[in-house]
Amino acid sequence: MTERTRPDGAMDMALRRLHEMIVAGALLPGEQIRQQEVAEQLGVSRVPLREALNVLARQGLLVHRPHQGYFVAKRLPLELAQVRRMLHLLESELMRSIEWPDKATLEELESLNARMMECAHANDWTPLLALNRRFHFIVFELSPYKLILDQVTRLWDIAEPNIARKLSLSEARERTLQDHAELLDALRRRDRAACLRVMNDHRSGQSAALPYELPTETADAAQEGRAERPSLKAG
Repeated sequence: MTERTRPDGAMDMALRRLHEMIVAGALLPGEQIRQQEVAEQLGVSRVPLREALNVLARQGLLVHRPHQGYFVAKRLPLELAQVRRMLHLLESELMRSIEWPDKATLEELESLNARMMECAHANDWTPLLALNRRFHFIVFELSPYKLILDQVTRLWDIAEPNIARKLSLSEARERTLQDHAELLDALRRRDRAACLRVMNDHRSGQSAALPYELPTETADAAQEGRAERPSLKAG
């Protein structure tokens, strides 16, 4: 029995392929998953496909509507702004608490970034997405804050299609590689302040994929502007 024909292997394969299709934009936000067509395309039965769909719905990449089926999640700008804010807060907590990587971990990170560089200049750059995610989570997993890590994992699931759209630009891929190299240097030097600074800069580059500001951010900025603006009234 092959991996594809085993029930668990078929579900894992369907889950992986569907995730790739959603992240790469082959399945668009709001699009309905036509189960019979997708099952035939992936070469699996409806049962493992439905299990994979349920997993993706729990991850927030799909929405299940009773009596209608599964649809690719279509996130409102305000939702994406909340994802961006939560990632900023939670990833920063992880970076403040990481244990310093050993030599083997640093070598693994260097290898991942080298493989990403090969993908960045290839006609099909999309394998870079999984490598990029693995690079980040090797670093995040150095933190003992496992509950926070679980939430960051869930938020990455939601944000990844937008990150992929950002990384479809060659200049964004180049910046990502440069940021990773700077983070590796900071990790080697065990410079926590530099790690946090690089990650904040890295997020600001990727946040163009999540560009909407929270209403409180806009209001606060406007209030600050009013406070700093000199009065036009005569003295």
